[in-house]
Amino acid sequence: MTVKIKERKEKERKVPIEVFPDPKTAVILTLQHSGAKNTPLVSVGDKVSIGQKIGNSDKKVNAPIHSPISGEVKQISNANSLCYEDVCTLPADFGEAIIIENDGKKRKDKSLVSISESELESISNDILIGRIREAGIIGMGGAGFPTHIKLSPPSAYPIKFLVVNACESEVFDTSDERLLIEKTTNILKGVKVMRKILGSPEVIIAVKENKFEAVERVKEVFSGEQIRIEARSFSYAQGDASLLQKALFGWEVPAGKRSYTMGVVVHNVATINAVANAIFKGEPLISRVTTFTGDIDEPKNLLVKIGTPIGSIFDHYKINQGDIRKVVSGGAMMGNTITSLGAPVTKKTSSIIVYYKSNYKLGKKKTACIRCSKCISACPLNLHPVLIYEALEKEDLKSAKRLNSEDCFGCRICSYVCPSGIPLAHTILSGNL
Repeated sequence: MTVKIKERKEKERKVPIEVFPDPKTAVILTLQHSGAKNTPLVSVGDKVSIGQKIGNSDKKVNAPIHSPISGEVKQISNANSLCYEDVCTLPADFGEAIIIENDGKKRKDKSLVSISESELESISNDILIGRIREAGIIGMGGAGFPTHIKLSPPSAYPIKFLVVNACESEVFDTSDERLLIEKTTNILKGVKVMRKILGSPEVIIAVKENKFEAVERVKEVFSGEQIRIEARSFSYAQGDASLLQKALFGWEVPAGKRSYTMGVVVHNVATINAVANAIFKGEPLISRVTTFTGDIDEPKNLLVKIGTPIGSIFDHYKINQGDIRKVVSGGAMMGNTITSLGAPVTKKTSSIIVYYKSNYKLGKKKTACIRCSKCISACPLNLHPVLIYEALEKEDLKSAKRLNSEDCFGCRICSYVCPSGIPLAHTILSGNL
């Protein structure tokens, strides 16, 4: 059963990206990716510059962090106080928060060296991958896996396809769509970098056909580039890399395997844009486009510095915080409710969604499972969410694993369709930690 989730994007998809002012105080989390957390490279009282590396790790699966502003390090503290409602009860470690006060001087660090487009072919892949790693780039569609790792598949698995994921299936999100429209040329540059690193695979751009302006812009800029554009009515769940591959190629990645074993690498549009910025402009990942939307009168897409406190965005647009019932960061379906507006924008903040008290509807009250099997029919991976849930409730982790609980990628469709209001997805994701 394919679950259709109505999108709400008509206003924000038409509004050009707006540059949000630099924050007066930036809060940079040391763990914004999937992998090893960073250790701060600065101390309280240190002066830092824009783009300076302030956190790093010697672990392979890691992405360093950088200062988005110039100023002074005022505090380094545990980041769990800025946790998100849906995950703060889990045994998760958010690392530390490096708090920097803006001095307004806009000093720039120039450690990351840029190249020209004409130099691309002469630069070794190792150097390109190293610079992508040093720029701190991760998957910006939500998963947050370090990009340099995905661009370094084992040599035993030649890559045949580079898939540009532009589906953006979340209910409100339009940040990728605006990037496709406004930064198309830059995205093409990023594709060329990735294609060189991966050994010149065929490139497929997967985009929802209802992104009319974006589709036309991509066709215009990518014409003559031997790149295939697949504009289809992709469903919500097909925004996930594994399901997108199934939609494009007709096969599934085997359980426990990575996409590269099937000769495919999938990268999000925002990630590719960040790669181009790192290679050709020498810019680390210190800002991203995020959709500011929900019940507000003027939803928009903002180019905002990573580390900007979400509350400062509300203050800037004079939104009365007393009217707010709930704020979700990172997508209406797969994002998390924030408990404090002091929580910052991170590399994975694709959207900030505001729900007012006057419009907010309480969720379903939890009742006993009625054995309707809707969660099983709706699961895009053909899992049995209610059975996994029951195993985890009994702390029977072995049974949960036998039911392939670890394959869950957190789309939350099971919770969405459950008439009994059972926290299926939250429980399954908790059990996978």
